[in-house]
Amino acid sequence: MAISNFTLNKIYLHYKNKLEGVKISKIVKISDYDFSFILFSKKQESLIISLEPLHPYFLMSSSYFKTLNETNTFVTTLKKYFENGVIKKVSKIDNDRIIILEIKKITQTYQTITNKLILELIPHRTNAIIVDENDVIISAMKLSSSLDETNLIARGVHYIYPSNEDKSITMDDTLETLKSKIGLTLYKDILYRIEKGETLKDILSEIVTSDKYYVYKNDILSIKLHSLPCIEITLDEISKIYEQKENDKYKKDHYDLVFHLVKHKLKGLRNKVVNLEKDYQKSLDKKDYVEIGNLLYMNQDSYVKGSKEIEIDGRKIQLDEKLSLSENANKYFKQYQKSKKALEELEKQKALTLQKIDFFEKIENQISFASISDMEDIIYELKQNGYIKDTSKKKHPSKKQEKVFNPHFITIDGYKIGFGLSSYQNEFLTFTLASKDDYFFHIKDVHGPHVIIFSNNPSEEAILFASEIAIYLANKESGEVYLADKKDVKKLPGQIGKVTFNKYQTISISKIRESTIRKLKENL
Repeated sequence: MAISNFTLNKIYLHYKNKLEGVKISKIVKISDYDFSFILFSKKQESLIISLEPLHPYFLMSSSYFKTLNETNTFVTTLKKYFENGVIKKVSKIDNDRIIILEIKKITQTYQTITNKLILELIPHRTNAIIVDENDVIISAMKLSSSLDETNLIARGVHYIYPSNEDKSITMDDTLETLKSKIGLTLYKDILYRIEKGETLKDILSEIVTSDKYYVYKNDILSIKLHSLPCIEITLDEISKIYEQKENDKYKKDHYDLVFHLVKHKLKGLRNKVVNLEKDYQKSLDKKDYVEIGNLLYMNQDSYVKGSKEIEIDGRKIQLDEKLSLSENANKYFKQYQKSKKALEELEKQKALTLQKIDFFEKIENQISFASISDMEDIIYELKQNGYIKDTSKKKHPSKKQEKVFNPHFITIDGYKIGFGLSSYQNEFLTFTLASKDDYFFHIKDVHGPHVIIFSNNPSEEAILFASEIAIYLANKESGEVYLADKKDVKKLPGQIGKVTFNKYQTISISKIRESTIRKLKENL
């Protein structure tokens, strides 16, 4: 998540008082660039430090993040100097994206030490540097590779703070001075607004006084964009965005096999359909070979031995000059019979291939929203279908262990709504948890989740929200949704999560509300 110095300064001021005086209970590694300082606080919050080269960030979060058991020298050093320490002071370089944590700790030998953690949250040159009270470098995530570097980061060397170039935004700024103070996205938006007739003075006033946050793609902004779609968020919601980003990264790192398998299978199966259709057309071109064979039998008197072709009723027919006319006729009959069988087989193969494409497209859609536990359910289905080898060893082969599937739930307008993010979750939700008079929803004609309202008389808001879930989790922005009583929904034999129904209503959704998307993201 890219962030300007101006926006980071607002966030820093918001967190400063919350962090000062708080004890760090544990330091854990989330990824190669991300760390969590778990804090002793009423809300069990963590300080998340992201040093990703493109999207560095600094936030407080009460969310749970998957952590890595592995460690490295820098993480060990972080633990040594800061774990069980108290954050005495949080400061920021006024005109740069550098946060400084001053942390006091009592060592195992009862010595009190105070050191600083300097966080350089600068895109393309992120770093975390540990220094002592006199700013002498103890360690760093990235040490300089050469002593000739301008900003030398080496053990035993004094850390040099950046020059105090004024990057604060004021009412006296011009378009030229703003270039180095704000991100490119916001700068382009200001140009757009000026072209539309707004004055720079009014825009600057809005920037300086704004107390809100907005997100556009990976950018966190402190002013609403007018030229591009952006969503207003709170600091807590920024934490949710980060959590989703970390979950996506974790999924990619730990479930790469699944992503690769689905991508590879879909590519191969789609190519197979193209080739099957070509073969089908070739066989289809031979459907009139019976008629050709009959014509040859009926016109043997006009045949000249050794001819490579014969013309009958204005139609030229190719011949094998080594064969008699009757033998050529039999050859055409045989090719017809062969093509007839081929057509039947090709139709079967195409239907089977399309069924497999349908399966993997469903999996592809599911993994785009799946949490870590959902991914395990998806892997279970791939194993059940033989696409991933099940290498797990049963401790008690004689005992059948039932796997538990956990659908997702949300309460809207007082009504409980459930939805599945895997085929087994859908199956369990609809045919185990739902009652016969509950409301069932599914997007029309494409892959999507089962959605259940656990009521036989829900409110209009609950029905609308459930319909929007069915659309959103199918990766669509609009569409039609089937609404049926659960009692009218029947399983398709042998196909987990697949259903059929004859009695239903159709609800049309032209656009999913932003409030629905936000609520769903909070609960996924």
